[in-house]
Amino acid sequence: MKFYNRDKEMEILRRAKRVAIIGRRRVGKTRLVEETLKPITLFIPSEKNEALICRDWINEIKKRRYFPESLSTMRDIVEFLMEEGETIFIDELQNAMKVNPSFLSDLQRLIDAHRDAKLVVTGSLISMSKKIVEDYRSPMYGRSDYTIKLRELSFSTAYEIMRDFGYGIEDAVVMWSVFGGLPKYYETLEKFKVPVMDFIRMMFYEEPYPMLSEVMMMLKEEVGGEYKVYFSILQAIAEGNSRIGEIASYMGLKSTDISKYMHALYNDSELISRRKDAFGKGKYRYYISQNLIDFWFRTVWKNYPKYELGQVEFSEEEIKRYVGRKYEQLVEQFAQNFVDFKIKSIGKLWGKYQGKEKGKESFEIDIAAVGDEKIALFEVKWSEISEIEMQRKIEKLKEKASAIRDGKEIELIIVAKKVEKKIKNVYDLGDIEKIIQRNPNMVLF
Repeated sequence: MKFYNRDKEMEILRRAKRVAIIGRRRVGKTRLVEETLKPITLFIPSEKNEALICRDWINEIKKRRYFPESLSTMRDIVEFLMEEGETIFIDELQNAMKVNPSFLSDLQRLIDAHRDAKLVVTGSLISMSKKIVEDYRSPMYGRSDYTIKLRELSFSTAYEIMRDFGYGIEDAVVMWSVFGGLPKYYETLEKFKVPVMDFIRMMFYEEPYPMLSEVMMMLKEEVGGEYKVYFSILQAIAEGNSRIGEIASYMGLKSTDISKYMHALYNDSELISRRKDAFGKGKYRYYISQNLIDFWFRTVWKNYPKYELGQVEFSEEEIKRYVGRKYEQLVEQFAQNFVDFKIKSIGKLWGKYQGKEKGKESFEIDIAAVGDEKIALFEVKWSEISEIEMQRKIEKLKEKASAIRDGKEIELIIVAKKVEKKIKNVYDLGDIEKIIQRNPNMVLF
């Protein structure tokens, strides 16, 4: 699989002398650096001591060039490569804190002494990597020319990859909903060459349950020793408790009891995001920020006892319900293409009917796109809808629109997986595919 849509990052890597890259596991950091620079890679595993790591480094270096037998420490090896003018790539630098914390100070002094040395470092544990690179108390603070925060691939790129593999856009939506834009899993799918639903079953629901342990290990490393508290918070969010009071209540605690953990999840590890309603009003609602982790808590972690007993069952219907939630997020990214005004803010919208027969019944709008003079209300469905169902959904949207007292003109839009008949303001996956194909490098809302 060729390397997709990292042109900006590749240019920075070629141009800068010292670059730090922060990004989660499987996002493609190692591949990005190695394909761009062809460096000497020095990987730091957390499970080995310095002597064993140095032995691995030396064996790797000897595949490429001469190396003196007298050098045997991490510091000495890096210094030799700097003096020789080699491009050096230290992969998973945060693990040095477990192996030899003083190596960070050694590296600082080496960087200061060899200004022209070409060095790239990466880190997968977001909170620890940020402390190493961005905390002024760290020896590495201010030592990089650029810090790249490598994000997941966009849905447009995921669609491009899936199309290259021979899959359609529906498969791309399902794959992206579960695995996000993490290149590693698309590479794995290519190797197996199976339907996407079968791939999900293999990865999550069949022994040895590879994604059960992989995600658990990553999360435990990221959040540390109090992982049980963090897992409980993430499970609460996955089950629909989006406000801090609801999350705390789910755990049998007060909001003040979890505030520091919420802060860490949001600011340090970036495992959750927060949003107000489409108008930027109301209390913050919290969401799991990565599709893979969201899926894991919604469908895997809650069934952990069944995994232990080997009794977990695959449910395609459960997967479809989950994809339906993610389809709303996807449509939101493309919303600007479905309206004739500039969107100023966007998101979900909650309200209460005021009509006599409705009483105080509340409602939720999947997506509300707000402009200066107009609002577009979206109903999103991950299903094929008939013409009759479409009319019912439009009437339901009209009821919700009548409860909005904003004074702006309101448009009603339906986006389904597939529609029986196309009429004005009704779209489906085919329309999203056409948008991507017209402009594959578009900047989404």
